[in-house]
Amino acid sequence: GAVAVLALLSLSLCRRPAAAPASAVAQHGPIQVWSVYPGKLEARRVDVIMSKFNGSATIVDLAPEGQAVKQGDMLVRFDSSQVERDLLKLQRDFALARTDLERLQNAELPLELRDLEAQLLEAQAEHESERQYLEDSRDLLREELVSEQEIAQQKLKVEQLQAKRDKLETQLKLTREYLHPSALEKARATLASAEQEMLLARKQMENCTVTAPSDGVVVYRPLSVGGEYRTARVGDSLFKNQPFMILPDMRDLIVDCQVPEAELARVSLGAEVTITPLSFPELKLRGRVESIGSMATMMMDRPGWQRYFRAVIGLQDTDARLRSGMSVQAQVLSYQNANALLVPRAAVRMKDDAPYCLCLRGRSETVQPLKLGWADLRNFEVLSGLEAGDTVLLPMDVP
Repeated sequence: GAVAVLALLSLSLCRRPAAAPASAVAQHGPIQVWSVYPGKLEARRVDVIMSKFNGSATIVDLAPEGQAVKQGDMLVRFDSSQVERDLLKLQRDFALARTDLERLQNAELPLELRDLEAQLLEAQAEHESERQYLEDSRDLLREELVSEQEIAQQKLKVEQLQAKRDKLETQLKLTREYLHPSALEKARATLASAEQEMLLARKQMENCTVTAPSDGVVVYRPLSVGGEYRTARVGDSLFKNQPFMILPDMRDLIVDCQVPEAELARVSLGAEVTITPLSFPELKLRGRVESIGSMATMMMDRPGWQRYFRAVIGLQDTDARLRSGMSVQAQVLSYQNANALLVPRAAVRMKDDAPYCLCLRGRSETVQPLKLGWADLRNFEVLSGLEAGDTVLLPMDVP
């Protein structure tokens, strides 16, 4: 009896219908495709701070690294003791040069001209008097009241006075046209040179203090100092145009990403981006793709056959915790469709690189070729091959 019961139970289990295959329905819905790239946070504007001091300058004061500064705030101060001494001497030289020019222009040269003019008038009067006396003497010679020798002596005297007058006229002319203008030009040049040296010393004095050209955060750049590679500190000497600090403006930030050549189509200008700093994974910042490089480049730590395009993302949000140079993850919205025809990724099968699915039409299964669009983690977008409401079969191991 027990054997018969077991046999009947076994027969009934064998005749139970097989479980229905898992299925899903193609339906319209939203799809968003995000592409993720590593990037580096940077300030759009970064002012490079360097010494403008001519020659070597010793640091006596420094703004602390990480300090937020406003435009005009002191960043570094150099030792100015020698410059102050030089400036005092040059100010004295400038004052003396200006006094010399005023003396020449207002006193010495006008007095010299007046003296020459007076000498010339005197010589002209004397010459005219002696010339007239010579004419009168010739009349007396005809009357034999004077001798030929006296006439010769008077004539020689007139000639000498004429030469003296001519000399004074020439001297006055040359003094007016050349000597005095030359002396004034020399004095003016001396004054201009003294003024220029004084202005340069004042500029050098100004260069002893470096102020912030804009708002930002103090960041020191390592440099070679006394055989060491480190950041600058009080007591170090810096040379002109030697960069030692940067001042990033953290109010306007960008993300610098490298997009693989094969994924260039996934990044478009104006695309929405979500930025997540690795240091603060809970922080989500909004951004937009601002530019994409026009030439593919290689990266030093990647194989030579790989090429990348530089993408710049502008941030629309900011946070006080952000720092220049931070590593971030940029999620770029590559594609979105609010009313796409969707099927689960598990329903799509491949044969010879051609996608298809098994459709359930009534009680029969049919093979339906597909043309697919974008895909997210769960669904494919179907461009053709299915309609909304079609039932597709899933593999048995998919819940």
